[in-house]
Amino acid sequence: VKKVVVLSPASGKYCCNLYIMASLGHYILTQSFLSIPIGRSLNRRSTFQALKISPHARNFASPQSIFPFQASSLRKLNIKARRHGSKSSNVRLEPSRAVSSSLETLTEKIEIQLPEIDPGMGTKAEPFDIIIVGMGPAGLGAADKASSKGLKVCLLDPKPLSLWPNNYGVWVDEFEALGLADCFIKVWDVARVIIEEGEDKEVTLPRPYGQVDRIKLKTKLLQRCISQGVQIYSTGVLDVDHGSSNQAASEVFLPGDQLLYGRAVLDATGHSRRLVEFNQTFTPGYQAAYGLMVEVESHPFEVNEMLFMDWRASHLDAELDKANTALPTFLYAMPFSPTRIFVEETSLVARPEVTFDDLKARLKQRLEFLGITVKSVVEEEYCLIPMGGVLPTFPQRTLGIGGTAGMVHPSTGFMVAKTLRSADVLVNAVAEALDKGYKGEKMSEYVWRKVWPSPDLRLRTFMCFGMETLMKLDVYQTRVFFNTFFRLPRNLWSGFLSWKVTNVTLASMAGLLFKDMPASMKYDFITACLPFLPSFVKNVIKSTANRFSSTPWAGLSSQSRKILMESKAKSVRRSDWKDMTIPLPRKRYAVSTFDEAKEKYEKMLGIELDVPRPASQLQNDHTWTQYQQRKLFDNQPALVSVLPALEDGSTVDVVVIGAGPAGLALAGELGAQGLSVGLIAPDTPFTNNYGVWMDEFEELGLEDCIVGAYDDVLLWTEENSPAGGYDLGRRYGRVGRAELRATLLKRCLEHGVKYHADLVSQVENQGGVEGGLKSTVQCKNGFSVEGKLSVFSTGHNHDVNHYAEDNADAPPFGWQTAYGIEVKLPDHPFPADRAVFMDFRQTDPEVSDPKDPSWRVPSFLYVLPDGKDTVFLEETCLASSVQIPFDELKRRLYRRLALMGIAGVELENIIEEEASWIPLGGPLPSSESSSLAFGAAAGLVHPASGYSIVNSLRKTKPLAEAITKGLARGGGLEASRAGWESLWSGERLRQTAFNQFGMELLVDLEVQDLQSFFVTFYSLPKHLSQRFLSHDLNSAMLVYFAFAFFLLADNNLRWLLIKYLSKDAGKRFTEVYMRTLLPLGSAESAVKLPPASAASSREVLTFHSPKAISATQVAIKSQHANEKQGYLAGFQLQHEDAKAPKWLKSSKQ
Repeated sequence: VKKVVVLSPASGKYCCNLYIMASLGHYILTQSFLSIPIGRSLNRRSTFQALKISPHARNFASPQSIFPFQASSLRKLNIKARRHGSKSSNVRLEPSRAVSSSLETLTEKIEIQLPEIDPGMGTKAEPFDIIIVGMGPAGLGAADKASSKGLKVCLLDPKPLSLWPNNYGVWVDEFEALGLADCFIKVWDVARVIIEEGEDKEVTLPRPYGQVDRIKLKTKLLQRCISQGVQIYSTGVLDVDHGSSNQAASEVFLPGDQLLYGRAVLDATGHSRRLVEFNQTFTPGYQAAYGLMVEVESHPFEVNEMLFMDWRASHLDAELDKANTALPTFLYAMPFSPTRIFVEETSLVARPEVTFDDLKARLKQRLEFLGITVKSVVEEEYCLIPMGGVLPTFPQRTLGIGGTAGMVHPSTGFMVAKTLRSADVLVNAVAEALDKGYKGEKMSEYVWRKVWPSPDLRLRTFMCFGMETLMKLDVYQTRVFFNTFFRLPRNLWSGFLSWKVTNVTLASMAGLLFKDMPASMKYDFITACLPFLPSFVKNVIKSTANRFSSTPWAGLSSQSRKILMESKAKSVRRSDWKDMTIPLPRKRYAVSTFDEAKEKYEKMLGIELDVPRPASQLQNDHTWTQYQQRKLFDNQPALVSVLPALEDGSTVDVVVIGAGPAGLALAGELGAQGLSVGLIAPDTPFTNNYGVWMDEFEELGLEDCIVGAYDDVLLWTEENSPAGGYDLGRRYGRVGRAELRATLLKRCLEHGVKYHADLVSQVENQGGVEGGLKSTVQCKNGFSVEGKLSVFSTGHNHDVNHYAEDNADAPPFGWQTAYGIEVKLPDHPFPADRAVFMDFRQTDPEVSDPKDPSWRVPSFLYVLPDGKDTVFLEETCLASSVQIPFDELKRRLYRRLALMGIAGVELENIIEEEASWIPLGGPLPSSESSSLAFGAAAGLVHPASGYSIVNSLRKTKPLAEAITKGLARGGGLEASRAGWESLWSGERLRQTAFNQFGMELLVDLEVQDLQSFFVTFYSLPKHLSQRFLSHDLNSAMLVYFAFAFFLLADNNLRWLLIKYLSKDAGKRFTEVYMRTLLPLGSAESAVKLPPASAASSREVLTFHSPKAISATQVAIKSQHANEKQGYLAGFQLQHEDAKAPKWLKSSKQ
């Protein structure tokens, strides 16, 4: 700011108009309750001192227009303070809801002569029946209705003749019902919704839509008010005093020591909510929009239809596309002629709001993509609408309507028609209350109950619930939602958009909406809405109190809520851990202090690094996994461009479902065995980073796929480890995703593998046919292919194949999660010839309350340097019983960097983010199914380490050989049995049971015990520890491994091992060893195979109908259950029987 000039006083020292000139040539007109002498010009620093804001604040800088010829922009700011003795510390800056593009637009006004004020009205002896503050559509509409009933009405507004800045769009039938059919600039016969690119991705809404003529509407209402005797004051309001509970008239204080009396006071000041009171924190979502009325050379839209929503995003560059994935926006367009159009980029609802600069950038790229050349800008609009949030306190003396009374549609942002309809209800209630002789609190309570009756409160709660759910959806889920919503019967979607549905109709709509959603979207929708379900139920079923909260899990019982709040309070902050740092492996690095780095990263990320948050307040982990799965890489060509096409209706020997490393490797090896192979999977690249032991990949002949080789790996097991760490003595490598994929694809191409890009919806295995078995694979788009055998290699997606029954005896899942970044970090402190395999020095202090049963699940740092200036950094949770959210791991990673003094990470230098999610253990696939499973889908992930790629690639050739021999011996059924025996022999089952036991032990170890565990593990002879990590120990050697570990462990770990052998994990482990070892010499197989009856039976495997609950669902449920018990993200409950006796705690080996 360069200069602030006091233009004129409004009322002595209480209020003045300020004219502010910004350094970039922008101007701001505002009103302030500041004690500034008239005519004084303030310099930059004294201005900011007067306003008590930072000299570096950017509140005043109006964003530049996206069009170069738009030289300047105006912005109105409302500054609110108390009436008496206003101090600058009371000043609150609030951006206006719409900003015009020129000074002429701001000063333009309605040409009507206001009547003279009657001094005899509004006195204590002759009070107004109702004083209305604000002359927007809500205030004028209420004044019109009240005066038409003969009530004495007063309107207060500082600029009663100014134009309304907002553009309003409404459904034509709504305004016709209000008698306002003549208040349109233009009407469109239909509205169109574009979901995404492609055919059948549009919906036409057969409901006329119109743009409101703001001048005509305000003129019409104002003229009627004047003709009906409404008194109009050109002034603002300083304060309201309602007096005692039964005082007949309230006192309204105006500038210049004026005083008016009214039996009722109505706050119609919009979203500024100047007079109404709230007894809860107002936490709305925000609809933000940046719009332009422009003259163009041409545009691609039909003039007789408006564009209600266009969710396409193919025009965005990579950076904006990433932002749009998380916070989607759409185009709203009104074509007035072939060369004139209103276009607006809109964020439906978000918290916090999408910035105007972001919206401008998206709109600019959209217009360029559509080929729209702007010749001139007629009007520029900035719109920010608070949606949802709590309602005002019920009851209170000040009445509310429109934005002040929560009448914005919480799911759409619509409010004009609803407000004008509500004006009738409110005015009728005021008139009835006056006729009944009600006054004071009795009258206001009567009116509030009429304005917000219980059914309407339930309806609004439902809409708020919907709003919170919408904010959890990414762009893909949002598209699916609206594609389903707008295909509902017209009476449902139109009634919902217009606030014209009953609760029964709304329930029907919700049920039909959920029924018509795709199966995958149902899960996403449930996950998104679940945190708000308790508050929704509490406010819809149990009561209609005005208590719906945007805080996740806010509707829990008071005891559960208390536990949740107490667990937050127990999080230890930095001030209690002052001396903690994490030494760097290389000392020659310019380090920052912890506080400097922490402050920088908190500002960069917009989070607090010291305090974990509940999982429901973080980004949904499903969003992260979808982001990881949908990455694209230029160096990984589409499968359809490499492999020949698999024809619809064709027949092959084996159908492989899934094209990850395991699926491509198996398809190529089956082809090498001379079989015809069909490959079906989405056409996606390899997205995960893989680290492997070099000797393992050399053994597989895949050393050419290594893009980063390290002479050794570094290890830190605890805080007392040497600053330089320990060398593990084994070479390590980073797998090139593109190189590995190209190698596996080359094998597939050489051996005639054919490919079809699609998702499988059903597999039907029919016995009793020639060849023993026919496996028919059907895809979502109707494509179908037959094989003698089908193999699922779908990774962790257990959507089609059958898994072990979900019963009490089934082993539980553990979760390995990791959040990583590859970043340009010049001269980083990690040795380029060493990978960091595990840095187990912790990022956070431990909760020290002995009464607290929860503990923080530990995580470690994993590092893959790429030269001296680029590095991959990943915070990893090895195993947990409750999945740690990615956002919590992200917080820990940046806190770790701050503790290490590394402050050089910049957002613009981040090359890639990675969100890795690996279910560990859990139920194995059902070997009684005629379809095989392979890779992660077959449970080949190491349950205690998360390693899977080498284990899967090693088993590719033996499995392919077993399938080939089985087909030759007896067809598909025999091949299935041979395949299952190859994968899950008794030996394999024993190995897995041992590792599952280890995983279940690990997830229950607190930080100190887990550090002790790794000290012991890496103290074992290398042939034990290294072969364990490589899946190389047979079941007999695993027993020897356990014995050696027990001898080296301290007493506490020994106790835990003994205890776990007596628990379910130990019982399952023992049962598998006994079952698979005792029948030695018997013909009975250790694994249950497809029964003989399968030779003539029919088995149907359908998408999303597995016998066991999916790993994803288990993860989400466990997070929700954990939070419901009051635990933060990254914390879990210590089992009482997992604790060692006190007498063992002090006894060390």
